[in-house]
Amino acid sequence: MPQPTRRLSFPPRTEFFKVLQKRINDYFDQNQVKQTGNSWLYFKAFFAFSLYIGGYIGLVFFAQTWLSGILFALMLTNGMILVAFNVMHDGAHGSFSSKKWVNWLAGASMDLLGSSQTLWQQKHNMLHHTYTNITGKDDDIELGLLMRFSPHQTWHPWHRFQHIYAPFLYSLLTLFLAVFSDFYKLVTNRISDTPLQKRKWWELPYFTFTKIAYIGYALILPMFFHPISLVLLYFFCIHFFFGFILSLVFQLAHTVDLTEFPKENEQNKMCYDWAEHQLRTTANFAIENPLVRFYTGGLNQQVEHHLFHKVSHIHYYSLSKIVQETCLEYDMPYHKNNSLTSAVLSHFRFLKQMGRKPTLTN
Repeated sequence: MPQPTRRLSFPPRTEFFKVLQKRINDYFDQNQVKQTGNSWLYFKAFFAFSLYIGGYIGLVFFAQTWLSGILFALMLTNGMILVAFNVMHDGAHGSFSSKKWVNWLAGASMDLLGSSQTLWQQKHNMLHHTYTNITGKDDDIELGLLMRFSPHQTWHPWHRFQHIYAPFLYSLLTLFLAVFSDFYKLVTNRISDTPLQKRKWWELPYFTFTKIAYIGYALILPMFFHPISLVLLYFFCIHFFFGFILSLVFQLAHTVDLTEFPKENEQNKMCYDWAEHQLRTTANFAIENPLVRFYTGGLNQQVEHHLFHKVSHIHYYSLSKIVQETCLEYDMPYHKNNSLTSAVLSHFRFLKQMGRKPTLTN
């Protein structure tokens, strides 16, 4: 039986966020730039799709040896990752372009990669970005009995080892979305304890078509040119690498030993206003590393992203100074790990901490 929907509320937004919003708007006005993408973002999209399409064509039609197969598979997988981070994510948030139809096409690259843009928008845009790190509302921290991402989740003995088996589960993410999770959400008509929004008439046929099309080009077509066992091997290996990178990057922003997991009071009200909630539950990493910024599509700067998700990621580095200075002025937290390595270590320390049996308190 589905659990009842919890309707949570946040206190009114404070002066901090009003001031920060004005300073961000002033930045764009003074520099006369749009908050959406520009030629740099479109170059990144072209580069990502070039790797993706080139890797696919090479792997299916030209790979004849193990070496060429591995090289084309790496091209394809990294193209998929770059498309997801740099194109799909901005498009689904409506920040890729000032044109709505362009954003829809960019977001639809998620359908091309095997999942569903419409489900992602409710799971990610609405729930995750509103109820970040809130148990039962943020689906990103809900892995059932397998993982414990919050001190408010039930502990089980096998969680002692979650920092060891987590990489294996992370590698299953995109495969899990493509073949199970998306269907499960449609059948149950809910994400965690929140019912799905009413769907438009075309969404179910479109969902069905894109799922069939994905299986067709990712599995069936290659089987006309290569042995079935080899196609399945590459298919699963590509998804394992794809899923691991996507999972890890998103986890480094919210499940580290810097972030908090706020809980509502008995009246279903949160302690902090929405903006402070985002600051307390989100962390940046390696923001001075241009390669990390390029590869992750700005997802290493999720503080700026969560506060201004309608702004394209290409602006986050420029905005970070404004956000940090305003946080300092208003005594607000601004969590960050200075390097990718420190962020990964912080995440696995957090997993180990959550895996310990909670101490009973009176």
